[in-house]
Amino acid sequence: MQQPETKTTQSLLHFCYTCEGAHSCETEEASHACWSEQGFQVEASDENVTAELFRQYAF
Repeated sequence: MQQPETKTTQSLLHFCYTCEGAHSCETEEASHACWSEQGFQVEASDENVTAELFRQYAF
């Protein structure tokens, strides 16, 4: 099972790297709130995590 820090780091790379508003998320909580608003599901199960992240990123 992955540590919460690992999932957050992966999510930052997947969801924030190309986000034009990433500079406004100054805390981890702000990033989580943004992901929730965008409909990204960070708490995905360990099974097929990469595939799920790619699917969410494609939208």
